Amino acid sequence: MKRSKQIVVASVLTVVYCLQAIIRVSIALATQNQDAQDMGNSFLVVLLILFTVCLVSVYGVWQNQKWGKILVIVTLGLNALLALPGVIFAPTLLMKLDPGSGVIVAIVVTILLLQRTQQPVTA
Repeated sequence: MKRSKQIVVASVLTVVYCLQAIIRVSIALATQNQDAQDMGNSFLVVLLILFTVCLVSVYGVWQNQKWGKILVIVTLGLNALLALPGVIFAPTLLMKLDPGSGVIVAIVVTILLLQRTQQPVTA
């Protein structure tokens, strides 16, 4: 199966983003660092589940399945909504970059997945 460039870029971007998020949330839960104390364990568990579902749904995107695209868009959109207060109310620029990257990834992946690929016209 030949995949379009949009599917490849969206899949790779989503996998990299989800893996780094899963690793960061897992470390925060395991070490009970300041992030875990600030956000609470239940919120971190919800994030861990959300990113795991997103990572599994990338398989559907890679196979060019409609359910995979919808699930990736929904999970990244939900993550962007959860990250938006961090972008707006974080006290320093450095603290705004982390949730801002999640919002940017969600926007870029959504645009890539919703674009139609041009197919050559056959006579």
